[in-house]
Amino acid sequence: MPTPIILPQWGMGMNDGQVMKWLKSIGDPISKSDKLVEIESSKVNSEVEATTDGKLGRIDVEEGKVVNVGTILGYILLDGESENDLPENESDNTETKESEPENSSTSTRNQAAHHVKDNKTGKVVTPRARRLAKKLNVDINLVNGTGPGGRITEDDVSNYSNESTDVEVLPVSNVPVREVKKLVSLRSVIAKRMTESSQIPTVTLTRNVDVTETVKFQKKLVSDWRSKKLRPQYQDLVIKAVAKALSEQREANAHLVGDEVRYLEDVNVGFAVAVTDGLIVPVIKNADKKTLLEIALEIRDIAKLSRTNSIPIEKMSGSSFSVTTLESYEIETFNPLLNPPEIGILGVGAVKIAPTYVNDELVPRSIGTLNLTFDHRAWDGAPSANFLNVISKYLIDPSWMDE
Repeated sequence: MPTPIILPQWGMGMNDGQVMKWLKSIGDPISKSDKLVEIESSKVNSEVEATTDGKLGRIDVEEGKVVNVGTILGYILLDGESENDLPENESDNTETKESEPENSSTSTRNQAAHHVKDNKTGKVVTPRARRLAKKLNVDINLVNGTGPGGRITEDDVSNYSNESTDVEVLPVSNVPVREVKKLVSLRSVIAKRMTESSQIPTVTLTRNVDVTETVKFQKKLVSDWRSKKLRPQYQDLVIKAVAKALSEQREANAHLVGDEVRYLEDVNVGFAVAVTDGLIVPVIKNADKKTLLEIALEIRDIAKLSRTNSIPIEKMSGSSFSVTTLESYEIETFNPLLNPPEIGILGVGAVKIAPTYVNDELVPRSIGTLNLTFDHRAWDGAPSANFLNVISKYLIDPSWMDE
């Protein structure tokens, strides 16, 4: 029996994806784990892999089409099978902007109408978004799409409905323009995510930490790790400290989903990485169970992959808490934005030499700044302050990292 090629769900919140490019042609031989088709979603770009050996028997969803998670994209013919073994082609979940020819059947016209608003706007609307718009009495023509290809998603309709009482006034710009740059796909996703984050009632706590011993420990590791051809970074030690604190302060290792605070089993630390078009947050899974060296090696491997946009899907989802750093930019204090549904994120500021009293003597010490943003709906000030103090404790005395 032919094996279907199904669009998987990569991470929470992924509802659909756009077929960007087929990497195999009909009739091409296929081996298990071969990359078959490139997909772009609002979360991440990746490839669907073959689950078995065979040959590509049929492509059901053409390039440029947007389909829901779970949609059959095509079929792999197994050894001894032919095109006669393929099931009837059904593409009920495919969204398209193309208008139907006049001689199309009634059923085909109805299917197209389900996904296309009208020929005047040519907007692509997901079925869920259309149903929600009808329920909320929202004119779909007034909604701007933020999904791949500008399609309108359920979130777009919901956000428009929530903000419908506000009139958006665009800033006036009458000065000469040298260049206009459209937001690329990743930048658009970041803009949407930052807007979502800004609507969350957050509080940011900031404290200075004497990290003199951590800086000394980092310098000691330079020689210890030389054989590994790896240079230790301040961020490595901070992530290790965060992971240890999360394993002890379980209320910080949580997601807020709807009206539920979900305390998570695994400590998976996301860390922000700057890329050409914006920012991504890959994940170190089970960070609390890894050594400092293992964490550092994983960070470097991910950084290399990010330069070629080839980070595996499993490294891009499932974070329970995030860390972002501006330490190398000499920024001390800032308000990091949450990465929903996480309830906390740590912003790592610069380390500066400052005169500090130690045993009644004024001496130069390395002082770092930590900024903890938390979702006040799920986490209160006192426990979050305690969590920040626990991280600080592990950076004040990093001797435990050498165990």
